[in-house]
Amino acid sequence: MAYSAGMVSSLFWLSETRKTAQLLKDGTDVKAIRVLAQTENIYQVKNEIRARKIANVIIKRLHSLPVDCFELIVTGDIATVKLIILISIMKTDRLFLSLFIRCIARAILLGETVITDLAINSFFDEKKQQNETVAAWTEMTTKKLKQQYIKNLLDAGVIQNEAEQRKIIIPLVDYNLRKLLEDHGFTPYLNAITGEA
Repeated sequence: MAYSAGMVSSLFWLSETRKTAQLLKDGTDVKAIRVLAQTENIYQVKNEIRARKIANVIIKRLHSLPVDCFELIVTGDIATVKLIILISIMKTDRLFLSLFIRCIARAILLGETVITDLAINSFFDEKKQQNETVAAWTEMTTKKLKQQYIKNLLDAGVIQNEAEQRKIIIPLVDYNLRKLLEDHGFTPYLNAITGEA
C-alpha cells in the first residue's frame, strides 16, 4: 500500500461506521450501501458525492477487519468501537500506521506521556526525505494531513488536549476485542495501541 494524502478529507466517522457495520451484518451488500448513501442520505451529508466517498472509505475500513468485529462495532461500548475504527484506519492508511508507531507507540514504550508537534513534524520531514510521493505534497496538504491525523487520534481517545499539549492515553481494551484481535493476527496493532510488547 502506497502512502496517500486521502485522509485529508476522511474523518473518523463513528456513527457512520456503526450504521454501515449494521447494514453489512444484516446482509446488505456493498453496492446497496452505496446506493442507500446516495439516494437515502443515510450519512446525512449535503451531497451525493460526499455520501459516496464516506461509504467507500468506511467499507474499505470495515473490509480490513475480521467480520467478527462488526458485532462489536454495532453493540460494543463507545471506547471499544473507537479502538476498532482506529485499527481499521491503521490497516488502510500506511502513513497513519507509520505515524502511530513512530510517535505514539514508541512514546508509550519509552514512558513518555505526551506527543509533541516536534515529533509529528520530524516524522513528516523524514517521510519527505524518504518518499517521493510525500515529498511532492504541498505544505498545505501536509498541514491538513497532520491536523486530520491528530483529530483522528483525539476522536479515538488515544490522545487528549491538556494544558497546551497532547497527553497520550493508553486505552483499556475489552477482553472480547483483545481475544478477537489476537485470534485474527492483529496483535501488532493491539500492541501499538497499548504499548505492550
